[in-house]
Amino acid sequence: MVAPGPQVPACVLGTCGEPPISGTEESARLPPSRGRPSTLLDRMAQRVESDITVQRFGFLSDDAGWRLRFPRAECHEIEGSAGPVGYGARDCVLDDLEGRLDTLRWTADAASVGSAWLRDDAGRFEIAVERVEMPRGLRLVRADRGVEIVAPYVSLSEMKLTVRGPFGRTPGPDDPPAPPAPPADPGLRQSRLRFLDSLSGRIYFTVKVVLDLPVLGHRSLDQDLRIPIQEGSLDYRALEDSLNWLEGAFLDIKHDGDRLALVWKVPIVGSTRDLVTWALDDDAAALAAFGRVPVRSLTDFRLASRGDDRKRKVLQSLSLNAIDIALSLLAPHSVELGGGVIMFGGDDQPGMVDLKVTGSIHDRGPGQLKGAIGSIDTTIKDVQLGPVKMTADRLHFDGIDELEVEFDGFRPVRATLVVHRVTATNSALQISSRT
Repeated sequence: MVAPGPQVPACVLGTCGEPPISGTEESARLPPSRGRPSTLLDRMAQRVESDITVQRFGFLSDDAGWRLRFPRAECHEIEGSAGPVGYGARDCVLDDLEGRLDTLRWTADAASVGSAWLRDDAGRFEIAVERVEMPRGLRLVRADRGVEIVAPYVSLSEMKLTVRGPFGRTPGPDDPPAPPAPPADPGLRQSRLRFLDSLSGRIYFTVKVVLDLPVLGHRSLDQDLRIPIQEGSLDYRALEDSLNWLEGAFLDIKHDGDRLALVWKVPIVGSTRDLVTWALDDDAAALAAFGRVPVRSLTDFRLASRGDDRKRKVLQSLSLNAIDIALSLLAPHSVELGGGVIMFGGDDQPGMVDLKVTGSIHDRGPGQLKGAIGSIDTTIKDVQLGPVKMTADRLHFDGIDELEVEFDGFRPVRATLVVHRVTATNSALQISSRT
């Protein structure tokens, strides 16, 4: 049964439960359904509102169920939510839109969305996209805890991603209680960062250490370091040799089993004390015996204790200034992240090209790193970012114009990424009503 030109039922806006409204107008336009209860989606805490314009629609009832079909639908000022996550767009055009009335299932042969955004109520993350194109169609269905959008091909223009700390998943009210904490550290960070073993390039920076030494008093040591990176590792012996005679008289790099340390000493009469130590896993410790350590092992660092008021505070401050990094990630490698897996590179494609970073960070107070990336090529599986989970056969970032990470001490607290173009193949995006 096809009815030319009636008004659009409220079900189009996700507020089923009212009978269809008939009419004879050739074009229908509905205001947002403000304050009206939802009976189809309330058990998933879903809401969506929009102004929508259509020229005609069809109502079909057959073995496939009750369905609405729209040759073309134009939406404006879209705004919705799935639990603690809000989303919306300035405009959206859908071709050959079809939706079922007995369940949540909408499909379209093509879609174009302008000024789209997605963010959580707590302000932990926000995604803003100037334009989203889905020329091969999309499907919106119910997921276990929300909704899922599936598309064979997606292109995003001028995407900005902002993530704010503290980093790590916050348990929701409906989540089971967390198990008791293990008695010891379950593992090192470096064991989960093996994808960095294919890094190549260089790291330049100036390390500044302020010490309060016995007898000598305050000493400020500045050292420019030039570190080449080959196959994900650096030569720490060459790094030690690069210390000039003055700083080298006070600073030293020591390897002992599963431990690497930057130590200070008073020449001739002084004993050594740790400034920074790095824990090494078995592979890193074996490599360190030959004078090299993996870059990934540097993530497991520990600063020496500053002591208390009754003791001399030897380490007054530690800063990494004039940071200048140029790296690429060549061979394919994977990393577990957000409960899923990210594969960098593949099919003769490098994982990351032309990462460039500059800035300064300190052991206390604010710091900042800024940079850009030529391109990133990945495959992702079930990667969770807050209440959003994503899977894609291929996710390609082309032209990351702005990369900015803000620090409090050596701890990152905010990250911003601006990408000129993102493409995804066979993607599935789940928006959960619970985090």
